[in-house]
Amino acid sequence: MRRWEIYLEIFMELIVIAGGAFLLIFVLPKCIGFLWPFVAAWIVAMLAHPVIAFLEDKISLPKRFGSALIIIAVIAGLIALISFIVSQLAAQIVGFAANLPDLRETVQTQLMNLKEQAVHLLDSLPYGMGVKFDTMLGSTDKVLDKAVSAIGNYGMEHSGNVAKGMTSGFIGTVVMFFASYLFIVDKDKIVQGYEKHVPKMVRHKIGIFYHNTLGVLASYCWAQVKIMVIIVAILWIGFILAGISYAFFLAVVIAILDVLPILGTGTAIIPWALYKILTGDIKTAIILLIIYVICLVTKQVLQPKMMGDSMGISPLATLFLIYIGLKLSGIGGMLLALILGIFVYNLYKLGIFDRKIAFFQRRIEMLTINSEKEEEQIKEELDRREREGKES
Repeated sequence: MRRWEIYLEIFMELIVIAGGAFLLIFVLPKCIGFLWPFVAAWIVAMLAHPVIAFLEDKISLPKRFGSALIIIAVIAGLIALISFIVSQLAAQIVGFAANLPDLRETVQTQLMNLKEQAVHLLDSLPYGMGVKFDTMLGSTDKVLDKAVSAIGNYGMEHSGNVAKGMTSGFIGTVVMFFASYLFIVDKDKIVQGYEKHVPKMVRHKIGIFYHNTLGVLASYCWAQVKIMVIIVAILWIGFILAGISYAFFLAVVIAILDVLPILGTGTAIIPWALYKILTGDIKTAIILLIIYVICLVTKQVLQPKMMGDSMGISPLATLFLIYIGLKLSGIGGMLLALILGIFVYNLYKLGIFDRKIAFFQRRIEMLTINSEKEEEQIKEELDRREREGKES
C-alpha cells in the first residue's frame, strides 16, 4: 500500500471519529433537551411499571386504571415537591439578591476591623506589603460592587427568558405525563414490536451495550442524585441550627459543588469557616466544620454502597473533563462532560473501540515498514551510484 493511501485512510477515520464526537457532545444533548418530555416520560414509566405489576397481581387492578392511578400519584407528588423546592429557592434567591448591598457593607466593615487588628503586624512588615494590603481591601469593595450590579443586570436581562422557560416547561410537563401514561399502557405492545422487528443478534448486542454503558451511566446519575439529596438535607439542617440565613438556597448551591469530584463541600465550607474564625464568630465556624465532617463521612460511607466501585476515570482525566466542560458550557457543561466521560470510558471497557485502535496501530506499523523500505532503497541507490562513480 502506498504511503499517501495510508495517510488518506487515517485522515478519513479521523474525520469519522471527529463527526461522532461532534454528534455525541453537541447534537445528542440538544436532541435530548428538545425531546426531554418523552425521555422523562420513559423514565417515569420504567419507575412506575413495578408498582403497576404489583397492583395487577395482588388486587387485579386493570392496567389502564392502575396506570392512571400511578400517574395521578406521580403528578401530585411531583407538583408538591417541585412547588416546595421552587417556592423555597425563589424566596431565598430574591432575598439573597436584595441583601447583597447590605452583605457587601458587612464584609467591608469586618475587613476593616481585621485591618485594624493587624495594624501592629503590618507595622513590623516592610512598607510595600502594607501598601499591598490596603490595595487589596480597596479592590474588595470594587469586586463586590461589580457582583451586585452583575446579578441585577442578569436578572433584568433574563427575566423574559425565565417566563418563557416556565411556560415551555409547563407544556412539556403536561406532555410528559400523558406520554408516561401511554408508555405504561402500551408497554407490552412496544416490547412485542421491538422483538418482532429487531433481529435477535442485534437485540443481544443492544442489551450488552445498554447494561454496560447506559445502565451503568443511569445508575451513576441516580446514585449522585440520592447522595445530593442527603447532602442538601444535612447542610440545610446544619445551617438552620447555626442560624444562617438563606439556609436552603446555600445548601443546594454547596450540594451542587459536592457533585463535582475535584471540588466538594469543602470548597465552600472551609473558607467560610476560616472567615468566621477571623471575624471572631467561633461558634458558627465550629458548626460549619462539624457540618463539613458529617457531609464528608456521609459521602464516604454512602458512595461505595450506592455507586459500587469507582467509575475508573483517573483524577487527571476528571480534572480535564471538568475544565473542558466549564470552558464549553459553564457549570452544566462540567456535569455533562463528566457524564459523557463515564459513558465513553464504559464503551472503551466494553471493547467498542478495539477495532479502531487496532486499525491505527496497523497503519502506523505500515508507515514504519514503508519508511524502513524507503531508507533501504535510498541506501542501495547511493551505494549503486558510488560504485558507478568508482568504476568510471
